[in-house]
Amino acid sequence: LIDSLRDQARLDAASYINEVMDQAKLDANAQAKKIVIQTIQRVATETAIENSVSVFHIDNDEVKGRIIGREGRNIRCFEQATGVELNIDDTPDLITITCFNPVRREVARLALEHLIRDGRIQPGRIEDVVKKYQNEIDQEIMKAGEEAIFKLGIGRIDREIVKLIGTLKYRYSYGQNALQHSMEVAYIAGCMAAELGLNQQIAKRAGLLHDIGKALNIEQQDGSHVELGYKFCKKHGEKEIVLNAIHSHHGDVEPKFLTSHLVIAADT
Repeated sequence: LIDSLRDQARLDAASYINEVMDQAKLDANAQAKKIVIQTIQRVATETAIENSVSVFHIDNDEVKGRIIGREGRNIRCFEQATGVELNIDDTPDLITITCFNPVRREVARLALEHLIRDGRIQPGRIEDVVKKYQNEIDQEIMKAGEEAIFKLGIGRIDREIVKLIGTLKYRYSYGQNALQHSMEVAYIAGCMAAELGLNQQIAKRAGLLHDIGKALNIEQQDGSHVELGYKFCKKHGEKEIVLNAIHSHHGDVEPKFLTSHLVIAADT
């Protein structure tokens, strides 16, 4: 009788444990969905069109000849100074600036606008104007990085990392502006951290920096944007919890912290 009761108790206990486990999984799944939905509702997303071409409008086609210059001297100098390609064809009142590097493309657009407005288009002048706008864009990049950090309220970050954050403003990925995407990931990760009672500031910091490798010049360095971003932030003193979030957000390494899982969810 005792053996029979013991066996029955074991069966009942095993059945009860299975029921509890199944219910716990259902509850956890529902709770996770609730956290994500509540977070998404608090963040409005904006997307931007990915582009490798800037279209530049001119008042009349006579300007095209001055931009090309005698035997093409001006256009060669401009392309060498900016690293872009100018396409001047028969399309009326239009010049296209082509380059995969959006920072260079923006410098070229501003420099070309200045040269046409000024009227003095010659090799020496082109180099001076391009240098002037390269300095302006560098300042704009720092300002964009500092504004992003201030808006998120995540404390001090190394100046070199701030510069990279600002550079994301001029980069696009899957049709979305990279800085806008990183800030949204930071907001979402921070909101989810708050829902779960985790450190909100660390989650926002990890979210903002998760794609920082995209701002580095990948063609001149070995490794994916994940690896490059991880190495760069490690070099400039970021904490292990932030580094793991950067390193694990594409599944390259195992997420060690809850914050890493939040960044993966927010990024998705």
